[in-house]
Amino acid sequence: MKRPDPTVKSTVCSQDRREWVPSSVENFLQELDHLVQSGAEDDHLLLFRGQSDSGWLLDSTLVRDAIPRLFGYQAVPNSIRQKVAFHRLIASMLLMKFGGIWTPSREAFEAEKNHGIDPWFELLKNAQQYPEKYETVDFIKGTFFIDWTISPEVGLYFAVYAGQRGSRRIDDTDGALWIYDSSSTGNILQEDKLEKIMHLMTGSDFLNGDKTFPLMFHPRQQTTQVRASNQKPVYIAQMDFRYDLADVWASHESQANQSVFIKLCVPQNLKTGLAEYLEAQAITEEYVYPH
Repeated sequence: MKRPDPTVKSTVCSQDRREWVPSSVENFLQELDHLVQSGAEDDHLLLFRGQSDSGWLLDSTLVRDAIPRLFGYQAVPNSIRQKVAFHRLIASMLLMKFGGIWTPSREAFEAEKNHGIDPWFELLKNAQQYPEKYETVDFIKGTFFIDWTISPEVGLYFAVYAGQRGSRRIDDTDGALWIYDSSSTGNILQEDKLEKIMHLMTGSDFLNGDKTFPLMFHPRQQTTQVRASNQKPVYIAQMDFRYDLADVWASHESQANQSVFIKLCVPQNLKTGLAEYLEAQAITEEYVYPH
């Protein structure tokens, strides 16, 4: 879609117009509605991702967890991260975990024969939605999937709250609701099953960082999962571990001359009011995290 401008005069906008900071709960909701309507007018599919800390990059859990484990720091300088060797290191961890250590169950392969589901996608989907239940490889956490949702309210929930169950809280940091126009980055929805994509990731094109644009995974045939049904996820695969999604998409924007994403900031002083809005919309912890 074309690069939108804020509709509220008091909204602070970054120089590149990608980051917006509304001044009140009412203004935040007005800007969110404005962006949703802009996407609808262009007939584009918008996806939403909330992060309770606006300083976090758009990285997969695999990358976020691997950096401190490997380097002892929460972040590494670009002089290290942007090397092909870093990309290959993270890729080797991913391929070791999925295929080398952890594989789909026999039942999943039977379901592939009988119902056409993708057993490898289901394995990663379960790890994304229920890490407390399915994550068994403690020394390599996460997947290369990044959860997005078609629901702006569900996305907002994750921008407002940190943690779940007994640890759920509204913390003292600014959050962010990322809004991604998935129609602006071409045909990235994968028709091939995940096993084929992961096989291609062992080749030189991927390992050299050449064919690494983010991909979308949302198979038509999926197993029923209550948490996924409520959260309405769409998974974007981080394919180049040297860069977070925002870096990749910003580069694409400059080439395609159209807007790919907006980072709608959630100032900490607005979180309580937005939490009340979510409660009124029935977007509660019980809805987002059903048992």
